[in-house]
Amino acid sequence: MRQLLFCLSLVVCNLAAAETLSPFAAEFRIYVNKLPTPVKADLVLEPAQGADNYRMLLKAKSFLLTNTEESFFQWRDCQPRTSKYLHEFEGFGKHRYHRMDFQWSPPRVHNVSEDDKESLDIPENALDELTILLRGRCVFSEGADSYSVTSVYGDRIRTHHFAVIDRETIETPMGELDTLLVEKKRQGDSKKKRRTLFWVAPSLDYMVVKAKHIESTFLKAELIMIDYTGPDPEKSGTQAVTNQSDASTAQPELSEVRPEAG
Repeated sequence: MRQLLFCLSLVVCNLAAAETLSPFAAEFRIYVNKLPTPVKADLVLEPAQGADNYRMLLKAKSFLLTNTEESFFQWRDCQPRTSKYLHEFEGFGKHRYHRMDFQWSPPRVHNVSEDDKESLDIPENALDELTILLRGRCVFSEGADSYSVTSVYGDRIRTHHFAVIDRETIETPMGELDTLLVEKKRQGDSKKKRRTLFWVAPSLDYMVVKAKHIESTFLKAELIMIDYTGPDPEKSGTQAVTNQSDASTAQPELSEVRPEAG
């Protein structure tokens, strides 16, 4: 399920405001095999103290679990540069966390987890795993159809590849929106049917409005946007849009939100 929450981090800003990011708040519901689960996810971007500084928060919560990711970063030259990143999971008798402090002269990260402390050198362009897809904002808006990015999580450094594979018009709380269909490309995956897809709306600052993870023929999960407050796709102001038809039928609880990413 972590694959779907990962996709929520695809939030990018308008070309007309290349040096700033537009604040927003969005709510998503998680569906498994087309059935609604009790897990909802909130994604928030807001200014932080200091010039060009921002805070991004992703929180998934139900009556049995809470999964939180938080990043403080600076946005310059169309790229986030992280100062602090937190991931914390509580549920099913487990408490796991990573608290990461980034330094950039030289590039290095200091990580504290529930059972370890460590420091490691990182690439100059490395991102945390919450702001990882912010980079796509500039790439896609300039007309490119693919890009790669390096992330750091705990003591792991990984490279991710993304590509636009289609365009689709889909229904959202803001009405019908034209979207780019983006796929996370995998190399050497033993599960040939495993795919992660997300739909990003150029008119909504390239934000993800829908995501889908296919683990196998029998297990498919989706993130569906049900509420949004932020830049209007038709106007320059800000509005709140809520999908009143959101289903609230309780289904069996999900397992831990962050399994090993692939």
